Amino acid sequence: MNVYESDIVIVGAGIMGAATARELSKSGLTVNIVEQFEPGHKNGSSHGKSRIFRLSYPDAMYVSMAQESLSLWRAAEEETGESLVLTTGGFDAGEGIEANADALAECGAAFEMIKGADVGSRWPQVRLGSDEAALWHPDAGVALADKAQSSFLRVAMRAGVRLHTNTRVESLELSEDGVEIRAEGKTFHGGVVIVTSGGWAAPLLATAGVTLDVKPTRETVAYFSIDQSPPTFVEWSHPSIYALPAPGFGLKAGEHIAGPPTDPDQPGEVNLESAERISAWVARRFPGADPTPAHAETCIYTNTPDEHFVLERHGPIVVGSPCSGHGFKFAPLIGKRLAELAIG
Repeated sequence: MNVYESDIVIVGAGIMGAATARELSKSGLTVNIVEQFEPGHKNGSSHGKSRIFRLSYPDAMYVSMAQESLSLWRAAEEETGESLVLTTGGFDAGEGIEANADALAECGAAFEMIKGADVGSRWPQVRLGSDEAALWHPDAGVALADKAQSSFLRVAMRAGVRLHTNTRVESLELSEDGVEIRAEGKTFHGGVVIVTSGGWAAPLLATAGVTLDVKPTRETVAYFSIDQSPPTFVEWSHPSIYALPAPGFGLKAGEHIAGPPTDPDQPGEVNLESAERISAWVARRFPGADPTPAHAETCIYTNTPDEHFVLERHGPIVVGSPCSGHGFKFAPLIGKRLAELAIG
């Protein structure tokens, strides 16, 4: 059996594994990254053209993290020469947006509270009722998802990180000097292992006695043609619903944590009821959109009970589970934090 030695092994080459590999490639340490599929696959949480980027949260901690993350995205753009986050501005509406405004103000972020009656005249792509309130923050936008993932991996591999694809890790076993990572026909050894395998993380970590309290769900997103690309939009409710520009389609929309529990090894099926609710919302909020989806697909959310991220170290095992459906925007920051946990 082949044994691959390195200082650090990363399990999972989605956006968080890719961002961590890029960060570690600056450290001078040897790194193997192990992916059970091919990069860019559609089985997990990182595929597709776009993800929403926003500073708006009801918690100043996340606003501050998003501000730091945006600066790291811009640094990555300078490093790669590629555009990775497009700024469009964005709206929040619905329940509790005053808390978002307070958190933005606490962090010194730009925002404006706008009457619904004034939104349509300034942003004709968006429709709100005259008695509704909206929060506008100009730094919102779109992270170019598949482009970012491939860019981070390319930077890491140019610096010497070794990527092993179509290699499913089956177990982790503590050794005297680190961790044995056992895969199909291969064994990897590292002083530290970083697990960024999304919906597959909990059962893998359990093989080494580490508990990760998460529930994977299968979420539906739909794509719509639209006359003019809109700002991003989040309507906070139960469930919350969001929309953002989608290159190649026009508009992408979905519900937040509304899908059923799922086994990530099973093929995803579009939830027709969710797709219908999304279509009705798009018809109500975006007057220039065709409310009939041009396409619909699924992705996996890996949800913690409080929707906070899990970034922690257990001996030689680093856990990176920053998902709950809102992690992508933080990818370069999460990669930095996980690298620091591994090195520290």
